[in-house]
Amino acid sequence: MNHSPSSRRSSLLLCLGLCCGVFAATATPAQDSTLKPDVAPDVAPAPPASNPAKTEIAKESPPDMAATRFLTSCSGCHTLTDMKLTGPGLAPSSKWPLEQLKTAIKLMEKNVGPLKPEDLTALAEFIKDDKCKQRLAAEQEKMQARFMARMAPADAALGKELFTGTKGFHNGGLACAACHSISGTGGNLGPDLAGIFAKMGGKTPLVSAIEKANFKIMAPHYSRHPVTTQEAIHLTEYLSKIDPKAPAASAPMYAQAGSVLAGLMLAGMTLLLRSMRSKRGRDTKLTRRRK
Repeated sequence: MNHSPSSRRSSLLLCLGLCCGVFAATATPAQDSTLKPDVAPDVAPAPPASNPAKTEIAKESPPDMAATRFLTSCSGCHTLTDMKLTGPGLAPSSKWPLEQLKTAIKLMEKNVGPLKPEDLTALAEFIKDDKCKQRLAAEQEKMQARFMARMAPADAALGKELFTGTKGFHNGGLACAACHSISGTGGNLGPDLAGIFAKMGGKTPLVSAIEKANFKIMAPHYSRHPVTTQEAIHLTEYLSKIDPKAPAASAPMYAQAGSVLAGLMLAGMTLLLRSMRSKRGRDTKLTRRRK
């Protein structure tokens, strides 16, 4: 069947229209112009980068060298309050003129080693600073975190064993209980240590004091048998757990029995001496009569 040119053109246009309709129906919808070209429409945009200022704050601040030097060299003997340790509390000294305070610190070289002029100035200015306690607490926290990261975890049970002598010190030093007591239990050559943790002002000063043992009675012995840093950490952990208000423990039964036995022995020796003296007197009288 022959078709006229006009009918052919109409058929061709119809086919083209149908093809365009099918293509339009199956085509992917256009992307939202607000989305970035490389981000799919159903994916949430990436979170913004972290704030550089906050990242900088999160980093550890530089060490406070004056506070660090005080903690490692001075806190074993001095506090920043009126409380006296081996040396006096330094609260009154904070009112001294700077040069006078530097001269006093210079005299401590025999205990802490040589101090440079800049060290003297930094320590004197630190003691006179109204915020010295806050600086000390902040630096102590940082030092403790860095220090403990390199050591075995503090063990209060092990510290108790070292204190009582159940476990010996690595370098052969005497057990703490040979001279010190806890709530009345132990030796009496040194002070009772039930409240020493609070008195020293925390872990870092107490670890330093135990490790250095820079006390009149302790120094001669522990200079030859030093306490290791790890042992000082365990001892400090144990001492930090002691309640300074806890009542003194009663003496064990064997100790009470020993006291009774010692009393009986003393009474028996007294009676024996009296008997010997009286007998010696009778023998002397008999000798005189025979003569």
